[in-house]
Order: sequence, then C-alpha cells, then structure tokens
Amino acid sequence: MFFLQGCRSRIEPADADREARELLGLVPGFDWKVDPGSRLADPSNAAFPLPPRDDPDSRRITVMIQEKDAYEDGNESRLLASEKWRDQLPLHENGKVGLEIETAMRLGLLHSPEFQAQKEQLYLSALDVTYERFRLEPKPFLGFSGGASSKEGTPSNTLESTTRAGFGGMAGQGADWVASLASRLSIELGGGSVDVGGSLAGLTITQPLLRGASKRFYRERLTLAERRLLSDARSMEQFRQGFYLGLATGRNPALGLGQSEIAASSARTSSVSGFLGLLQEAQKIRNQEANVAKLKDSLSQLEAAFEAGRIGNRLQVDQARQALYGGQSTLLASKAAFDGRLDQFKISMGLPPDLEVQVNEEYVEQFRLTDVDLVEMQDALNLKLRLARDPDKTPSSPSLLALALETRAMRPRVERSLAGFKSDHGDLRTALPVRLKWYWRLRERPDLREIGMGADAFRDEDLNRVVAELNATSERMEEQFSVYWESLDDIVASAQADPLDRIRGRVSTSLNELTGLFLELSLAKASARLESIVMKEVRVETEYALRMASEKRLDWMNARAALVDAWRQADLARDDLRTDLDLVLSGELGSSALGSGNFRPAEGGASVGLELDTPLSKVLERNRYQASLILYQQARRQYLAFEDEVLSSLRNFSRVAKLNQLNFELSRAAVRGAIAQVDLARLRLSEPPQVGRNGQFGATTARDLVNALNDLLDASNSFLQVWVGYEAMRMRLDYELGSMKLTENGTWVDPGPILAKTPSRWKNKN
Repeated sequence: MFFLQGCRSRIEPADADREARELLGLVPGFDWKVDPGSRLADPSNAAFPLPPRDDPDSRRITVMIQEKDAYEDGNESRLLASEKWRDQLPLHENGKVGLEIETAMRLGLLHSPEFQAQKEQLYLSALDVTYERFRLEPKPFLGFSGGASSKEGTPSNTLESTTRAGFGGMAGQGADWVASLASRLSIELGGGSVDVGGSLAGLTITQPLLRGASKRFYRERLTLAERRLLSDARSMEQFRQGFYLGLATGRNPALGLGQSEIAASSARTSSVSGFLGLLQEAQKIRNQEANVAKLKDSLSQLEAAFEAGRIGNRLQVDQARQALYGGQSTLLASKAAFDGRLDQFKISMGLPPDLEVQVNEEYVEQFRLTDVDLVEMQDALNLKLRLARDPDKTPSSPSLLALALETRAMRPRVERSLAGFKSDHGDLRTALPVRLKWYWRLRERPDLREIGMGADAFRDEDLNRVVAELNATSERMEEQFSVYWESLDDIVASAQADPLDRIRGRVSTSLNELTGLFLELSLAKASARLESIVMKEVRVETEYALRMASEKRLDWMNARAALVDAWRQADLARDDLRTDLDLVLSGELGSSALGSGNFRPAEGGASVGLELDTPLSKVLERNRYQASLILYQQARRQYLAFEDEVLSSLRNFSRVAKLNQLNFELSRAAVRGAIAQVDLARLRLSEPPQVGRNGQFGATTARDLVNALNDLLDASNSFLQVWVGYEAMRMRLDYELGSMKLTENGTWVDPGPILAKTPSRWKNKN
C-alpha cells in the first residue's frame, strides 16, 4: 500500500509544479501560473475548469453522435474572465489609469496573453526535463498474476498465483539492468494439497559492446531536454526584453530573426509605434493645437488690418480663415487617430480598449516648443479682441474698460511666462557645450567632408550667435512688456474721459499689440527650447559591436547550442549503423520456502552470453543518418545566415545612427528657419505704414503667414520624428548588442550613451 501511495504522489499536479519550480530556480521569481490579479485569471478552478457555453448547433452534433450529453453545457452567466483585476489598477483621482512606460510594462507583464504563453512554454520545457529524469531513474515494478485450471475427468481444480517485484534501470556505459523477486503459490482444490513454490531472486544485466555502448547515447534525450530548458530560459529573458521593446516602440525583435527592421529604415521615413509612437502622436496634437492658436491670432490680426484699410482684398482674410478651418479639421482627425492607436496599445498590454487611461507625456515635454499657458492666454486674448471690435458685444465704455482690466489681470501669468523664457534660455546655455561637441563631431565626419557639408554647415559661431540673439530677445521683450503695461494702464486711466470710438480703437489696438507680443514671445520660447534639445551619443564600430553581441546575446548563445545539437544528432544517428553486440549477464537464486529468504546457490544458476545483430537490413537507420547529415548542414547554414543577419543589422545601426544624428541637426535648422519665417511674416503684419505710401500690405501677406505657420508645424513634427526614431533605435541597439538590462519590474535601464567602439588598448592587437 505504501508503494502504491508513493506512485500516486508522482502524478499529483502539485508535484509537477514543485519539480518544475526546482528546475526553474535559474529564472528568479518565475511562476508560470496566471497571477490572481490578472485579467487572464480563470474565475473558476483552473485545475478543474467548468465547461464554457457551447455553440448550440455544435452541441446538437455532439449529442446526436454520442446519443447523450457528453458534458454539462455552460451558461451565459458563467464568466470566462474575472473582473477583480480592475480593483488593482493604478487609478488617478479622475478615475483613469495613469499610463507611462513603466506602468505599461507592469500591466503588460500581468495581463498580456503573449507573455503568459511564454511562461507556460518554459514550464512545459521544465516538465519535459522532469520526465526524462524520471525515465532514467531506477523504477520499481510490481506484478501479480493468478488463475484457475481444471482437468476433465478429475475432481480437482487448481488455483495458481505468481507475484513478481523488483527494480530496473540503466547505468554505466548504457547497461540495462533488472533485479527481481518472484514467488509462486499453488492450491489444489478437491485433493486438498497446497504447493508453496518458493521464491526466485534474479539479476539480468545487458551491456552493449558496440551500438549504444556509452552513457551519452541513453542519456541523450535527457541532455537534449536540459539544453532546451536552458535555451527556453534564455529565450524567456530575451522575450522580456523584446516585450519591453514591443510596448515601447511597437516592434518585438524576440519574435523573429529580422534584426534590421528598424535599422534599415531612414529616420525620416521610419514609423515608430508603441508607447513612443503614442507620445509622438500626442505631441503632434499639441503642435497642431499651437498651430491652430497661431492661425486664430493671425486671423485676428488680418481682420484688424482689413478693418484699418491695410488689406484691400478680403480674399486674404478668407484665406486665413480657411487655413484655420483646415487646421481645426486636421486637429480633430489627429485626435481620432490617436484614440484608435491608444486602443490598440491597450490591447497589446492585454487590456480592454474601453479602459479609460491618461497618457503621461513628460517624456517628450522638451518638444513642447510652445508654452501651453501662453497658448491659453492667446486664445483668451483673441476672444477679447473680437469682443472689442464688435459694438454689439461691447456697446459702452464700461464694457470696453472691463476688457482692458481683464487683460491687465493677465500680467502675473505673462510674467511667469517671461520667467519661463529665462529658464529655457538658461537650459540652452547649459546644453551649449554638448551642442558644440556635436558640431565638432559633425565637422570631423569624413562622409560629410566628402560632400562639402561639415565645415560650412555646422559652425560654432552660428550657434553662439543664436544664443546671443535669444539673450538680446529676452532683454528686449522684458522692456516691451514693461512699456505695454504702462500704456494699458494709461488706457484704463483715461477710459472714462475718452469718447467711445476712441476708447474702442485704443483697446483694440492695445489688444492687437499684445497679441503680437504673445506671438513673438511664443516664437522666442520655441527657439530657446529648440536649441536646448540634445541627443544621447551612439557610436558603433561594427567589428567591436559584433564581438560584444557574440559574447552577450542570448539568442546567439542559443544559436550556437542549436548547431551543436544538430551535429550531435548526426553523430548519434551514425552510431545506429553499428552492429548490435550485447553482453548479457544473468543469475538467479532460489528458495524452497515462500518468503523464507533462505536462498541457496544449488537452487539457482548463472549465465553469460552474447547477442549479435548485423546491420545488413538497417535501411531505416541509414536513411535517418543521411537525413541527420542534411539537417546538420541546414543548421550550419542557418547559423551562418544568423551571423550575417546580426552583422548586417549592426552595420545598419552604425549607418542609421550617423544619418539620424545628421538629420536631427538638419531638422533643427528647418524648425529654426520656419520660426524665422513666421517671425518675419508677423513683423510685416505689424509694420506701421510708411510715409508716402498707401500703407497696404502686399497681395500675398496672408498666404505667406499661413504658409510660414504650416511650415513651422511640419518642421516641428519632423524634428520630433527624428528624435523618436533615434530613441527607438538606441533602445533596439542596446538589445542587439546583448547589453540590455531590465529592472525587476521589467523596464529598461537606460545606459545613456551607447559606445560600441574598440577600446584603445585593442586597436593595435589584430
């Protein structure tokens, strides 16, 4: 009974979990089971799941064939997924899930079906190892046989039983051994005799001498299972790295060997999705919102110019209005597209698309070139300007005075924005040494010098001049705002004494002037923030990077191991062609009395023999050997292709890193030029009429301003896209080199600059 209970314990699911967990100690904190707080958790007993609701027509087929209910049909109220996971979500006060990359990774590891499948695959590999270990263990056996017999014409019947127990297994150099104990009992009914046959102890050893004469052959299945478990453990860790990349950039390189997917793409055309893609789209929306605000401001200025007679054709005002409507329509479309991408991102985390989330955009805050508070004040000011010009909305001096007082109340917010500009300018001065270092590296690049670009395009004096101009702008704007507030105070003081038309004109002019100052301040802040943005250095020397990858990449380790596995299978298959020649040793001792334990050599015996099987008919083994050779050669070519793919990927990363670094500065210059064009168009619009001229603007004034604003929007988006592509490439390069590190929560440990370059001490050794 004890023996039977012991056997039963090995089939309990808990024992399988225990054995697998012991094996998976090499994966810290590993647990293949679904976390109870996961959306994937089975609300019923996962070990004995209840039947789900069947399709009615399919169930009728089952009942028709089996002529009875095969199983209990589930019902609609039986849930396939638990709703308790919602109680553990990191909710903000507004009831939305705060979403940044760290939170996304934590939620993804908890709820993602793909990641759960990877854990289960590793668990199944561990189960394979437990079985192969069990297969090689000495195993007990117990057998019982019995029967009754009778002879015709005799009154007696005989009852016989035989019990056999023992152990068996493999050892040494492939030897197969069996140790057994057999007992026989015979009872003759009718005659009344009982024949106690006694016991027989035996031992048989079969030792291969040629084919299979080594422990490596009979242990091969265990070896392969252990190596596969190690490979799957590495793949699991690499999948975690790839899972982070998938959430961050939208591409999980651990799902395939296509290593150059991002690297082969130009920074200007590559598309990044995932969380970085969400942040990029969110910032594009902010850029579009700022553009709409500037279009509103421009329309107000053009309307004021038309009313003042400085624009003779209303078509220009209509052009600006249509541009505003187009910008607003684009903004709505961008928000709708963002919501769709956000839904897909939630699905990639294993969460339902209707879950309310709030994306934290702090990661791209530096690309918010336009001050949000300044945009809000500009919108409010445009509304006041429209009210000041409309006699129906402001029919009296008190109503106009109220607008002036509301505008003066904005002064603290404006001063905070000016202080923010000083802070942005301070950030620029801090970033200046890094910027100058980048300029030096670009000037020294041979590929740029070959096309005559480096020295002329990236001059230190140009960057220093930008810094000096922004410094002068900061001082000038402080003075301009100081003068403006004094003039506004004068308007407020004389409002009650001035005629209605005069106060309306003065208030409208003042508001229009402040609108121009807001635009100038907005552009100045955008310039300061633009010039403060820097990139983290990436330098890739292909030879050293390849050496790093060969030593650190987990999939490269697995590729080498897989190639050896293929070779070893061919070597084992070759052994199957050898002659079977086995040495067989056997011996037994008998006992006359059942269970006496008094075994005597006289009642036993021993034998030694050879068993021979020639390979004359081993056609199947021959074919298997030839197939194994082909499989090895295929594996060898796949390994070489893998090395080539990694090398190509690293070479592409080197090229694209250089391209991105150049494109980043060129995109920055494009934004700088677009800001200058907007500033120039604004200055033209605010210029006072010259003496001796009609004072009207040119026929393309509105179009030039609208085009300049749209160019600024496009350039800002392109600048952001290059940076996001570069950051995605930097993350991917860290993965490709095998140097990627994750925290316990599964988030990327940013290494900062990635310098895969040959140490100076190695340069002269090859």
